[in-house]
Amino acid sequence: MWFLGLRNDTCQNGMQMTGNRSILLSSVAWLLLTVDLAFCQTEPATVQLKLNENSLDPQVITASSIEPAKELTLPANQPPSSLSEQATAPELQEGLTPQFFYLQAPAPSVPSSKEPAGGGVLLQSGAGQLRVSGAVSLLGVYGSDRTYVPWTPLFMLPPSLFGGDTPTFEAHARQSNLQFLYSGPEVAGWQTGAFGKFYFTSSSLTSDIYGFMPIVTFAEARNETFRFAAGLQPDLFAPRDPIVIPMTLMGGTGNAGTFRGQLRAEAFWKPNDAFQATLQTALSDPISTVLIDSRRRTTESDGIPNFEVRGVLGFGEIEPLAGGRKERPLELAVAGLVGRIRNAQILYSLEDIDPNIPIRSIMDIGGMSVDGKVNLTDRLGIIGEGYFGQGLGNYAGTIFQTFNSETYRAIRGQGGFLEAFMYMTNRLHLHVGYGVDAALRRDLPASAGAIARNSAYYGSLFWDLTPMFQYSVQVDYRETDYAVLSDNSGWIVYNQFAFRF
Repeated sequence: MWFLGLRNDTCQNGMQMTGNRSILLSSVAWLLLTVDLAFCQTEPATVQLKLNENSLDPQVITASSIEPAKELTLPANQPPSSLSEQATAPELQEGLTPQFFYLQAPAPSVPSSKEPAGGGVLLQSGAGQLRVSGAVSLLGVYGSDRTYVPWTPLFMLPPSLFGGDTPTFEAHARQSNLQFLYSGPEVAGWQTGAFGKFYFTSSSLTSDIYGFMPIVTFAEARNETFRFAAGLQPDLFAPRDPIVIPMTLMGGTGNAGTFRGQLRAEAFWKPNDAFQATLQTALSDPISTVLIDSRRRTTESDGIPNFEVRGVLGFGEIEPLAGGRKERPLELAVAGLVGRIRNAQILYSLEDIDPNIPIRSIMDIGGMSVDGKVNLTDRLGIIGEGYFGQGLGNYAGTIFQTFNSETYRAIRGQGGFLEAFMYMTNRLHLHVGYGVDAALRRDLPASAGAIARNSAYYGSLFWDLTPMFQYSVQVDYRETDYAVLSDNSGWIVYNQFAFRF
């Protein structure tokens, strides 16, 4: 398979094993020191949330509090009302510097356009407001063994054929980002707006080339009951993300769902303050271009869009929680998708045709996901997501495997993650979880690149030293089970320094 070409065996002396242990122990010691220092910090009197979906900074505003939108402003993956209401933090005290939290992952619903005050650079005219914000990130990634890819690990590569050690270290700023939030005029009772988020990487999230890549870019129109949006948006299928440092968000390790071109319609029903129901539907591009660049794609659309649908139920009144969050106590959601894609043999001449397999095949894809979040106290909670389906490689499911390269049939599988979180202070929060993806072994080809199972235990700690500066550390233990090649496991340690504006 294409990723195996990345392997080369270097650094085969015994001294490296000692070095690996030293680096790992140093990272753990630094983590313990960080926790001790953070508890000595004075908690800010008030905290302001900055709504910016899918950022490197981990605090997810969930769709449980999907409140009908009353004013327009826009982040990215929550129903209009939900993000709007729950994002409004307490009034800032006079003279207190605003503190910002950027939404990390496609939270369960849709983006809305309710703009919180402060943060970024605000441009205003008669046509509306444009707020520009972002973050500068330096991320260091150490791996005890080689992963794909070393700068944003998704799974372990097989061990060296020659028995050599293959530790890696990467330091990059590709998780730096810019966000553009536009609040437009009201037209015939509909509030308009647009949102764009861009990472400093090229072509895909697995690229090691610096560039300027859109991750979310859409426009919307909404009122208190309905919302319509078009553009590059998070999937409705399996949209909830774990709170982790890398921008790939545990893709291929229990967290399905990516980003794609999409036309979306949503409806909101809120009979009282203690309950809200949201229905979301979308026509989507069958192929996601966010994770893998075009040179490595093996499927294409068969001429019809995918159809996605999601229902969200939020229980309990929205209440203030540690870290400046405003959420409902419980949120539950279920989603599904159906679609069709096409693949074919790669031919350079008639002699290349393999008569034992179809020259071209059309595959039905589909799946179902469930996700939820519960706030046990104002500081403790649990989030989780699970899915099953077939042909879900374009949705970061079944470890990015869509079809069997020998039979050209769709690969079936399932996965999910479960995470517990704790806000020790308003500036310090810890997340611990486990994620796993598994493909049905009998659906896999007998080839070197086939992966049967990919899992990870992870723990991440985020510390806001100041309103603008954040330090975060994460430790993963990853295991990858290959169908043919030798299995592998290893430790990954991330350290990130982020300056937010």
